Amino acid sequence: MLEVYLFINPLGSRCMKSEKCILRLADQIFGDISYQFIPLLNPQMIDQHLKATNQDCHNLNLRNEQFNLHYRIILDYKAALFQGKKKGRLFLLNLQNQLVKQGQPYSEKLVLEVAKHVHLDLTMFTEDRQSELARRAFQADQRLASEMNVDNPSTAILYNADVSDCGLMLTDVTYQALYEICENNGLLAKQALEHQGTTPNLHIL
Repeated sequence: MLEVYLFINPLGSRCMKSEKCILRLADQIFGDISYQFIPLLNPQMIDQHLKATNQDCHNLNLRNEQFNLHYRIILDYKAALFQGKKKGRLFLLNLQNQLVKQGQPYSEKLVLEVAKHVHLDLTMFTEDRQSELARRAFQADQRLASEMNVDNPSTAILYNADVSDCGLMLTDVTYQALYEICENNGLLAKQALEHQGTTPNLHIL
């Protein structure tokens, strides 16, 4: 069993690519794979996001605004996950597509449209996204990131429970890197992958 924990910025284009790499891998390997997309929120991530979007990272009001925006999106995602991991991931990917790829502004209307599109129970979703349970789930994610020494989004932690209790930290999540880890751990891919000449950036935990 391969377990993958991907820590994400829900508004990060790089994280979207990492998520898609993991989804592609899950479709193409033999053997069991369990994966989670875990939202990360810390001052360092907000700095990175503001710089990546050419905004003033020293503007306190802007920093607070971005922090609150990320927090709202994370609570939306946690609420969607309460209705099942698959629906939660579909909600996240669809919301990211609207916000990051399409450039739509975050709004109540947009969130509910996405929730409806992925067939969430809207009454339950509306209640859950404002609940103490969602806030506790967010806090648990941040504790997990701290325990795994993860500070930056698009970082993946991988465990193969059948081989070792040790984990691998992957700071550059590409399909090539993920594929090579699966090969090294006896999880053969269903189809050959062309060698792209990239070297995985790995650290033993």
